[in-house]
Amino acid sequence: MEFRLPPLGEGIDSAVVVGVLVKAGDTVKAGQNVLAVETDKAAVEVPAEADGTIGQVHAKPGDKLPVGGLVLTFSGSGATPAAPVAPQKAVEQAAPQPAQAETPPAPATGGGKVEMSLPSLGEGIDAATVVGVMVKVGDAVKAGQSILAVETDKAAVEVPAEADGVVEAIHVKQGQKVPVGQAVVTLKTSGGSVPAPAANPTAQVQPAASSNGSPAKASVASAPTATLTKKDLTPAGPATRRLARELGVALAEVKPTGRGGRVTLDDIKGFVKAERQTKKPGGGNMSGGTVADSFAHPPMPDFAKFGTVEKKAVSNIRMAIARNLTIAVRTMPTVTQNDLCDITDLEAGRKRIVENLPKGAPKITWTVLAVKAVVAVLKEFPHFNSSFDMNAGELILKKYFNIGIAVDTERGLVVPVIRDADKKTIRDLAVDVATMAEKARTGKLAIDEMRGGTFTITNLGGIGGTTFTPIVNYPEVAILGLSKSTLQPVVKDGQIVPRLMMPLSLTYDHRVIDGADGARFTTRLAQLFSDPIRLLMES
Repeated sequence: MEFRLPPLGEGIDSAVVVGVLVKAGDTVKAGQNVLAVETDKAAVEVPAEADGTIGQVHAKPGDKLPVGGLVLTFSGSGATPAAPVAPQKAVEQAAPQPAQAETPPAPATGGGKVEMSLPSLGEGIDAATVVGVMVKVGDAVKAGQSILAVETDKAAVEVPAEADGVVEAIHVKQGQKVPVGQAVVTLKTSGGSVPAPAANPTAQVQPAASSNGSPAKASVASAPTATLTKKDLTPAGPATRRLARELGVALAEVKPTGRGGRVTLDDIKGFVKAERQTKKPGGGNMSGGTVADSFAHPPMPDFAKFGTVEKKAVSNIRMAIARNLTIAVRTMPTVTQNDLCDITDLEAGRKRIVENLPKGAPKITWTVLAVKAVVAVLKEFPHFNSSFDMNAGELILKKYFNIGIAVDTERGLVVPVIRDADKKTIRDLAVDVATMAEKARTGKLAIDEMRGGTFTITNLGGIGGTTFTPIVNYPEVAILGLSKSTLQPVVKDGQIVPRLMMPLSLTYDHRVIDGADGARFTTRLAQLFSDPIRLLMES
């Protein structure tokens, strides 16, 4: 029997093969995914239409197949082909979403070798850098045991073993950049059943096993965010969409030259070039197009002429931080509002609570109290809990309160998100903040734990400083910075008394928030910080 690429949706006449999930000799069941393809609208996994054994695979990664093109041939062992199963689609979202591992099919029995390859790590991620190899040749490993640590520009990822076995060969080394699909480790397995990967809370992706125990790529599905309809989608290939995302170009604004109104790579490059040529001398954009970060960085001078230098590769996460902050600074006119708040009484109460907590209980820190107070003020000033869509001319007001907390780690600044902070008690928040901070410092944050923030808090009080200018975590519109509190002389009830004062630094997007509202926000926050009863009653 021949298996051909089925229809993938209205207006889609071809797809690019991104992964072949089976090989010749594999036994498959009807509905089992055998091919992963990508169209300009979605990542799609294509299932087999009948039970059978694979005879020959006619497609390989990178092939562009027309609908109806031959994918593979297989024998059905006398079985009648099952009714065709619709491909499982993952509609492309407005931004890359985290990868989620699909429950792997049960592998068949038998010993031999398992060659593990780097699994798919998420939409738009085609490679990762090896930051740690956790095993050596000769080590016995269990299915689900982490054997490799890699880093993308979105998160650190631990890759688990796909089966019980002994490490026979390691094909990568620390510091190496590895493309998705490349072999990383070969395992020698004993006879008997090869178990499926165990759940691993630190891994972002777990590869599935094929029906004969050989590795196959995990499926990638987008998180259920704003689904795009067909009329919202501009025809463009995956590489074109990736370039547009990197340059901050809105595809809808690019004049297409490809067949059927398709935007090409050259169209994107031409659009960016035209944008640069039509920039106003003062930096304005005359054409009205959207280019978030098409700025060409000037080359560095040859510093070695002046003395000894050392060049050090920048980590993927540090580069991601740099890109995000550059986008924020270049697209967002910001203002920083500084204020002082009297925290004498609240700090005294916080210390009393901490002293009476059971041993090992998460501490009530100032970050925890700040989350509680900020949520209360955001409810009064909802436009601080929003995002501004310049292209659509819309302010997106969020009805949920997910507070990001900036955590300083050896690998760089990361921002885990405390979800639904408005629904949690101070003790609940203390647990969440402590857990997220520990995950951040040990590199075990999942991608999804750093997404969906609506407002960010960064606390430098434990380090020092008086005030600073935090940069807004795009696409949010505001960020609160806390600095070190100090005893200062303050006039209170006609007397000069020592009071513990904490500096606040609020940076906000001036397109959304006016200066008066910025001052009102910090004033209201200072009121809550200065009065424990008010904080208790109004948060």
